[in-house]
Amino acid sequence: MQRIRTWAAALLCIGILALLGGCKSDLSNEATEKVEVFTIGRQSVYLNEVWIYAKTIQQEYERNYGSGIWSVELLNENGDARTVETITREDIIEEILQVKVLVYKADSFGVALTQEEKDQIQQQAGAFISGLTDADIAETGITIELAIQVYEENAIAGKVYERIMREGNVEVSDEQCRQTKVYDLYFPTYLEVGEGDFVALTEEEKATQYNTASEAYNRITATEDPLNIETAAYDYGCRNSDFHTMSYDEYVDQYGQELTDQIYALKDGDYLGVVESKYGYHVFQMIAITDAEATQDKKKSMEFDLQREYFAQVYQDYLKEMDSSWKFSKNVNEDAWNLIRFTQIPAEE
Repeated sequence: MQRIRTWAAALLCIGILALLGGCKSDLSNEATEKVEVFTIGRQSVYLNEVWIYAKTIQQEYERNYGSGIWSVELLNENGDARTVETITREDIIEEILQVKVLVYKADSFGVALTQEEKDQIQQQAGAFISGLTDADIAETGITIELAIQVYEENAIAGKVYERIMREGNVEVSDEQCRQTKVYDLYFPTYLEVGEGDFVALTEEEKATQYNTASEAYNRITATEDPLNIETAAYDYGCRNSDFHTMSYDEYVDQYGQELTDQIYALKDGDYLGVVESKYGYHVFQMIAITDAEATQDKKKSMEFDLQREYFAQVYQDYLKEMDSSWKFSKNVNEDAWNLIRFTQIPAEE
């Protein structure tokens, strides 16, 4: 499982579902209550419950991407094309499954809803139901009791998720995610003679590049009227010069260990030059040994990835505990799930 989505929060953010066109099941209210879509452990999930999730995600996607999103094809890691509709319908099963597993673990984490939370959920569920027409309710089989159940389960699942992550204590230090920003004034020792095709300069041409780089470095570091390093890039025609914001390991990959250590020995504002890499000659300016904004962004990204990996492992253990043999192909009633569509099915001629 790649992620946890707090569906109760999603329902709140999306608001009352007023636009219910597009999905069609052709079943009555009573029928949807009896159509089993999938099982998990000893529990059954019926079509009317799935409708709540399906309607919610439908409105969210169509608001953000338009009603044509469902027919868009995406390639998976095997190169197979699948429509957004197919992927989303499978994802909804995974989302509901995730909620059921987390609710299953609620008692072991001592998680329960307060009366205040239950009262709030009743109001939210009432607002949700009031946004449905009689035709919508007849089509989907959604009831106020079912809406309350879904809201409560999502609220509980969200609490369990928070407890899991709190116990995992997944954190990344600032040093682990440090992002360093430099400016690289670059004088290449190769010529590009075609796309991706490079030819090394002669020794004489390399010497000329070195002398040009030295001249630029002297002007940049001059005591009087120093040249700005970005202006130097323009004056000397260094088209591939630019700012770089990377981690220590990324600098090692780019420039090698020795040159990276020289770069990291600089203080903010200091210059390093003229130095040689496998690409050519460089004059570096240390802009920020620790770029605060980039470092925080990287920290959030790294923590998110680590938390996702941690939760995925914990979740798989809990899923096996609840249903040791659960498989999509075995537990999901494909015929029932195929009753929910985000696009109209063309009538047979």
